[in-house]
Amino acid sequence: MRVRNFKISRVVGILLAVVFLVAVIGIGLIVSDSGKVVAASKKATKGEIAFVPPGMVSPFYAGTISGAKPMAEKLGYKFTVLAPERESDFAGQVKIVEDLVTKKVKGIALCAINADAIAAAVRKANEAKIPVVVFNSLTELPKCKVEAYVGYNQREGGKKVADYIAKVKKGKAKVAIIEGLPGYHTREREGGFMDQIKKKYPGIKVVAVQPGDWEREKSMNAAMNMLQAHPDIEVFYGLSDEMALGAAQACKAAGRKDILTIGIDGNPNALEAITKGELTATLYVYPDVIGAKAIEALDKVIRGQKVNKFIVTPTVIVDKTNVDKFLKKK
Repeated sequence: MRVRNFKISRVVGILLAVVFLVAVIGIGLIVSDSGKVVAASKKATKGEIAFVPPGMVSPFYAGTISGAKPMAEKLGYKFTVLAPERESDFAGQVKIVEDLVTKKVKGIALCAINADAIAAAVRKANEAKIPVVVFNSLTELPKCKVEAYVGYNQREGGKKVADYIAKVKKGKAKVAIIEGLPGYHTREREGGFMDQIKKKYPGIKVVAVQPGDWEREKSMNAAMNMLQAHPDIEVFYGLSDEMALGAAQACKAAGRKDILTIGIDGNPNALEAITKGELTATLYVYPDVIGAKAIEALDKVIRGQKVNKFIVTPTVIVDKTNVDKFLKKK
């Protein structure tokens, strides 16, 4: 019965993410034969630009769209969103970009799943003279031309998480980390945390690390496994909100109210969980700002203007002391 409930929870979570996407962007939604989530606005005077997240399971990407769509329409573009069904489907994301190149869209904003794989598709866009902007990353893709990278400094974000844990736990804690899929996001968020504790907080020890692949159910199972092996865990650091929420569910199931749980994104469901005392904190990363600035940069390039290669957006730790003002940003 527990496994069945987990599956139902996962399906409901995905459906809620899709419903939230439709509500946020106010446009038609189609699931194509290839499993991609496809959406497009109707207003267009300057042509079509495409927005390509790595998937729509995390509400974070609906947040980026909530900033990107109004900016695109304000600037006079038809705005299309295309995403693979899962964040692990990097081949699906590559095909989406290749299809957009064939379609000859005006520009593409994407968040890469796999840097090496997507670089080949970006090179095809380069050959077709279609400008590409990368969002939610500040690390350059290999052997291709990207006009701008828009996002927060994820390594610094990991350091902020370390600082927060050190403050709350007075410099001493046994921490378990739940990783995302291998790549830039996991490397930077985990690397920044590890750098900071080695440099400033010798009393903070990482006692367990397991992958959660950016998914809540996998992260809940990973957290349960780590708690069984290391019952002295005091903090779970999920490299995304969905993974931190999975850890929080595992702590609740184990009756462990003493464990801190912190994630990264600042998703609406994470903020609600903080108000209920189910999640300790999140690194709020202003996804709507990331989306809006990505489209703004793409428009400038299309119009022949210069843009900064790296456009850095802000972050802030949100917990029960300041969550109320961020709930208003949903």
